Amino acid sequence: MKINFKRNIALIFGLIIILAGCSNQQQVSSESPVMEDSAPSARLSQNLGTKWGENVNSSVVSVEATRLRNTPESVVEIYYNGSKVTGQNRTDLTLVPSIKMNIQDDSGRNMTIKQRSNGEYALSAKEGDRYQLSFRNRSNTTTYEVVATIDGLDVISGQAGSLSRSGYLLRPGSSLQIEGFRKSDSAVAAFRFSKPGESYAAKSLAGDVKNTGIIGVAIFEIAPEKLPDCKPQAFPQDSRYAPEPCEKR
Repeated sequence: MKINFKRNIALIFGLIIILAGCSNQQQVSSESPVMEDSAPSARLSQNLGTKWGENVNSSVVSVEATRLRNTPESVVEIYYNGSKVTGQNRTDLTLVPSIKMNIQDDSGRNMTIKQRSNGEYALSAKEGDRYQLSFRNRSNTTTYEVVATIDGLDVISGQAGSLSRSGYLLRPGSSLQIEGFRKSDSAVAAFRFSKPGESYAAKSLAGDVKNTGIIGVAIFEIAPEKLPDCKPQAFPQDSRYAPEPCEKR
């Protein structure tokens, strides 16, 4: 399945550098995969976009992780506009069996997502409202990476959407809220629905107003963390504390 992160994009898989966020324990990735984009079968009218909103505190630190496979476990696109949309109500989306996704309003309430007859997801939004992407990992053992775009732009780098970009790390039993476009290691710019001409995509060199009205998410499974080989401790040995786990050979 191809994802509409942005038109005419190549994505590249590999080692990922991941940033762990402070406000909601978010985590981000960098070098990785290749994927092409395809036009959706029936996009909603693009009468809304997402603008660069107010400052939200959100700290990150970097860690290393490796994707288990070169292809995403799941890809989803959600189209949004300011009109009433029809379809089956969904309170959340199951991206993989252990991961649930919601789109939440400024009060943390889950917004209603409609599943249309052709399988596409749609969201009725209101200009000026703030929103965030929320994820829950119910697995007790598996870590995932969440790569997300808004209006064709990567939520971390602000560049054209690509799976080679960094994604947020979602550890077992944890939750993640992506509240905005990342401005720095300590803050993001809140997501707020806006007119297309006022959107970040319209006011960014990397963006294109034609790509407004879509949220894209891809999920990658992360390879289990490997322990370092057990090695004798150099003299003098400090035996006051328990040593970290290691792999016996």
